[in-house]
Order: sequence, then structure tokens, then C-alpha cells
Amino acid sequence: MPTNNRTKQRRSGGLTLLLYQRALHPEFFKILASEPVSRRAYEADIWLVEGGHVIQFTAGKTTFAEVIVHNNEAPNDRNLLQSIQCRGEKYHEMTVNGNVRYMISTQEEQLSQTLYDATRHEISTYAAKRELMSAEGQLPNDAGGFLSVLDIERRSHELLVQSFHLFDENQMVIKTQAIIEVIKPGS
Repeated sequence: MPTNNRTKQRRSGGLTLLLYQRALHPEFFKILASEPVSRRAYEADIWLVEGGHVIQFTAGKTTFAEVIVHNNEAPNDRNLLQSIQCRGEKYHEMTVNGNVRYMISTQEEQLSQTLYDATRHEISTYAAKRELMSAEGQLPNDAGGFLSVLDIERRSHELLVQSFHLFDENQMVIKTQAIIEVIKPGS
């Protein structure tokens, strides 16, 4: 039955959002591109990894990490605050240690082959024109090709990261928008 096959394919392409209250070691990931961000109020390391991304954010004594990985590949669960499947549309908000506010929305779409090809081309062209952080390649275990793009906006007290993760095997597009904000005293 085509419906069952599509459901099976859909499950195999999902991403998992992992939120940690600690820094993560680079050796947990195959890093394809990286960018450090340094502002007076915070520092961040942003990595594009095979089939996902990592944002490590430090403000004062608070360290927070957002990890979005393919097929629930959690590095470990030490100081893991939350694990959320990126299925359908989701919104999550939390405050860490009273000084960092984190908000994320995720949207997952499985497209027809024609629409997927057009979307992949459009996102790839957009990333090249704007010189955004991007990576493409093949996932391990014959899981197909992928394209990942990060659009990073660095503000004085907040970091905005919009991601696009596309998976060729099942024509899956997963978009996220995260805001990590340093809460100003008295706010």
C-alpha cells in the first residue's frame, strides 16, 4: 500500500531536537561547517553537522545547547533538558537559569518529488546568493543525500537562527526558527 510505504519513509527521515544545559564536545559530531559568534552579552558556536546542526550558547555562567540531529542520534543524555521529535509543526519555549530565554518553532513537510526538487533548488540558490552557512552530502548507511542551510542573525542580546534541512530520500523539508535571548536584568 502506498500510504504505508510513505508513512514508513516519513518516519525514517525525521529530526530530533535535543536541548542541553552544557557544552558538547565536537567529537560527538561530524562537523561540516562552523562559525563562532561573540557579543558582549553572549558567545556562541554554531556547527552544521551531518544531517542537522548544533548551537552552543553561553551567557554569564549559563551554557545551553540546541542540537538537531537526524534519526534521534543523541550524543548522550548528560544534562539533557528535553528531547522533541520535529514532526509536523511545533513550538517550544523555555527559560534557562533565569537569564537565557529560548524559543523555537519547527515545521516538517514531506513534498512531492517535483515540489521538493524546486524547493531544494530555491533554498540552495538563496543560500549561495546570501553566502549562508550550508552543507550537502550523503548520510551514512545509504540514507540518501541532504542539504542543510543556516541563516544566522547576530544581535547584541539575542541570536536568531533559521535552518533548512532537506532530505532527498523521502523529499522531507524541515525548517526551524530559533531565538536565544539573554534576559536583561530587570526585564
